[in-house]
Amino acid sequence: MNVQKMDIYVDGYKVQCNYYEDNGYIMIPALFFKHTYVLVDCDREQQSITLKKNNLTITFYKEQFVVLLEEENQTKYDTLVVMPFEYDEKIFVPFQYVSQKLGMSILECSNSHTIKLLTNLSFKNDETVFYKGRANKKRAALTFDDGPDIINTPRILDILYEKKVQATFFVIGQQVRYYPEIFKRIINEGHEVGNHSWSHPNFIELTTAEIKNEIESTEEVIRSHMGRSTSILRPPYGFFAKSDIQIINELGYKVILWSVDTLDWFGLTNEEIISIVDRDLTEGAIILQHCFHSTTGRLDGTVKALPKIIDKLINEGYEIVTVSMLLE
Repeated sequence: MNVQKMDIYVDGYKVQCNYYEDNGYIMIPALFFKHTYVLVDCDREQQSITLKKNNLTITFYKEQFVVLLEEENQTKYDTLVVMPFEYDEKIFVPFQYVSQKLGMSILECSNSHTIKLLTNLSFKNDETVFYKGRANKKRAALTFDDGPDIINTPRILDILYEKKVQATFFVIGQQVRYYPEIFKRIINEGHEVGNHSWSHPNFIELTTAEIKNEIESTEEVIRSHMGRSTSILRPPYGFFAKSDIQIINELGYKVILWSVDTLDWFGLTNEEIISIVDRDLTEGAIILQHCFHSTTGRLDGTVKALPKIIDKLINEGYEIVTVSMLLE
């Protein structure tokens, strides 16, 4: 099988994915269609994968030419010219067939490695994805991802306590399970908590059920310690497909990204981190930092920079608030 890479422009937004050709038909991973507002799920027992959009559900069976179509309580079988095939733990399905059934338009470019795909859907800019707060208020939010841990998180909490500043911690579910006492300290010292998944996977590579499990497992452990749920979520790496937003919203969350990425997880020095904040800081800023890293010493720059960042914000007249306060 000759698997290559191809750029598909979905309503003008470029998505790169693997593909191969079978008798002239383009086969791509079913998960690609998450970028077209399609919910994708798989059934390992049945060796099938399901794509759902509006009232239409398409079920493919691995290495079978039969496909099941369900729409408005009507069920029928259709026959494929090429059959779905699993490669690298992903099920590839016929691109043209799915696009046509879901009402999309395909515009093939002269370059065979580029295709334009129109979903023929009209969507407003998503109002549940936030990169920053209002630009007319001199406020900023400090956020810390991936914790808690027993090394960096306590050091960061010490600084925040000394400076009398509240931050927002986007926590990993399994880290909360490992270090419940550190998590309780985050809560008890008045900081906000957000959901950052259970195990930090790339949501783009997950099915609907897998994403729900990552989020709900984390929410369960958060609620068990905090006594209530959180309403904010940050996808790991900041990666998500269009259909993932629908799932996250249905579970009751706003998606929180950032406007200042300190790149601290690279192991930058405190001077380098402060330089990034100086360059990118604007009113309503959401500042991304981390409070856990498996490499010893990797976040020393974060800890050293934090008091200086806080002093800088205060000296420049910024109010340091939690994310939810920033979005009020």
